[in-house]
Amino acid sequence: MWIFCCGMPRSGSTLHFQMTAQIVEEAGLGRRVEWVKPKLFRELRNQYAEDASWKVFKTHYCTETMTKEFRRRNAVGLYIYRDLRDVFVSAMRKYELTFELMWQRPFLDNCLEYYETWTSLPNVMVSKYEEMMADLPAEVGRIAAHLGLQLEAGQCHQIAAAYSLERQKERIEEATHQGNLRPRTVDGPLYDPHTQLYTNHIHSGEIGGWKEVLSSEQVTRLETKAGHWLVAQGYELSEAFEKNTLNAE
Repeated sequence: MWIFCCGMPRSGSTLHFQMTAQIVEEAGLGRRVEWVKPKLFRELRNQYAEDASWKVFKTHYCTETMTKEFRRRNAVGLYIYRDLRDVFVSAMRKYELTFELMWQRPFLDNCLEYYETWTSLPNVMVSKYEEMMADLPAEVGRIAAHLGLQLEAGQCHQIAAAYSLERQKERIEEATHQGNLRPRTVDGPLYDPHTQLYTNHIHSGEIGGWKEVLSSEQVTRLETKAGHWLVAQGYELSEAFEKNTLNAE
């Protein structure tokens, strides 16, 4: 069985992957598998064709080969999303791009498209970043339950503690000192294949940080494109957007 940790970029999907992998590996039911580009997932699947164990794989993008595993009832998904305004700012920081350069990319459209794709598949657990960060042990328990496993409260707290923001930063430093980092793309940041952490992976993880970074005009542009999605997920739109909408009318 394939376990896809398939969340929205910059929304805690790597954390989902790490916790899920630990749950599966400690249960002796399977292991994490190496990351490959989505278009190469078919080859990866064929490589593990004779392996009946659970295989934890991290991806943001969904391919037809992946969806076939769900239709074959050979896959479960763990999807997590976040306020798209925070997602956008986090991506700006990671890629060191200005708002305008980030806006020119299809990043926001991809986030919205793959949200719809993943959440429409069967057997996909959907989580909200803000709720996960408010109670990480509870999220560990939800992941385990989605996989048909039951963890004691102490186990959930132990796993959650192992993936605090401070501990994650330490992991990056340890991987750097131990020489475990590899390039994923030419001239791109290095990453640890085991944890899936990049050297530039973690910033503050702040909730609502977009309010201190984006101008009212930039917020309005984001909310004009993604406002319906934000409201549907329970996020409040900005006063600037409301004012601009009224003025336009």
